[in-house]
Amino acid sequence: MPPRKPSRAQASAATSAPDPRFAEQPSLFDEAAAAPPAQAAAAAHPAGAPSAATGLRVQAPGQRLRSPAGKAFERERERIERLRQQLQTLDAVGLAHRAQCAQRLAPLQQQETELRRRMVHALDAWFDGARKGLSPTQLALLRQIVIAQSHSLALAGDADMAALHDRRSPQTLAEQRRERAQAMHQELQQDFADALDTELPAFDPDNPDASLHATIDHLRQRLSEQDELKKAKRAQRQARRKPSAAQETAAAHLADADATLRLLYRQLASALHPDRASDAAEVAQKHALMSAVNAAYAQRDLVALLELQWRAELVDPEHLERVGEQRLKSLTLLLKQQAAALERDRQASQQRWCAEFGLPPYIAFSPTSLHDMLQDQLEDVQATIDTMQHDLQQVEALPSLKPWLNEQRRLMRAAEREQQRLADFMAWD
Repeated sequence: MPPRKPSRAQASAATSAPDPRFAEQPSLFDEAAAAPPAQAAAAAHPAGAPSAATGLRVQAPGQRLRSPAGKAFERERERIERLRQQLQTLDAVGLAHRAQCAQRLAPLQQQETELRRRMVHALDAWFDGARKGLSPTQLALLRQIVIAQSHSLALAGDADMAALHDRRSPQTLAEQRRERAQAMHQELQQDFADALDTELPAFDPDNPDASLHATIDHLRQRLSEQDELKKAKRAQRQARRKPSAAQETAAAHLADADATLRLLYRQLASALHPDRASDAAEVAQKHALMSAVNAAYAQRDLVALLELQWRAELVDPEHLERVGEQRLKSLTLLLKQQAAALERDRQASQQRWCAEFGLPPYIAFSPTSLHDMLQDQLEDVQATIDTMQHDLQQVEALPSLKPWLNEQRRLMRAAEREQQRLADFMAWD
């Protein structure tokens, strides 16, 4: 079949509104500040207004943290929001493209598969003794094509093609699988067994897949053990070293952030206790909020906890100027860790989508690149369908079958030469 043209996607190359801002109450950030008396709290918060509570506070809209520590806190919080939106966008784009593939590409691929099956059966019919006129060389080429096409269909789960392949091939699919598994087992033995100082499980030719999986699991376990040993030795070396001033400061900030996170969680748990609800509807609301609080605390999600505090109406913007610099630095460290985890999630999500759709790493994951790639795939599959429909007519009669076989021989030889040139190029030093 003719070579495919360069994809449109290969010609192309390769977002967020901030949420309400956050501040804290003096009991967390200004330990020297006294809590306001109940009368002052009641005057500051009339009936129906958000209640004041001791602890971390979400900053009211329109206000900003003016200090350098506050600005750093804001930057990390906004970075987290951007990463979350990027994750949502990635999933939305990926799901939309998956739906487009299922709607437009999958039917054409099914049609192509059915045409391949028809082609295999049409070519296999020429091995019937009643149909003559082909030379031994032509029959050998015909058998080679039948074996190759039925093999690819059998690997996709077509039992009929698997039986046909085993009938025409000198080596059954089971024999091929056993041979490949044994060769891989030998390679793993040579490449890893000595380096990891271990003996691999013996290969069982009657259960090649199970043997190969057992070998891989054994190597993974051994690698994990060595990794844990290296970590333990590294931890021992670090324990013997005196921590630097920067390390001590970072540890203090992290401990302070952990304490703040626990305090915020306890504050929310107290405010959302069912005993504080006045009716069944409020009980249900507090239960839903508390479930979200538990999930956020388990993930150390400071931003989510602050947002939940806003939803729980534990807001007091009056103490914005009392935010402690050191406490903000500690919380900023916590936000940086959360942002780093989100960045890893974003990269992993993009890699999963690119792998699912076969998008090359040098092409940006975007609606435009996915659309262009889908258009290329649709054109390629349609071109293959048109070619196979024409070929099916060619292989039905002997006068047109012989020229068709000659053309297939020419294409196969051209492909072999190209593969050899590529192998020579890769081997060139």
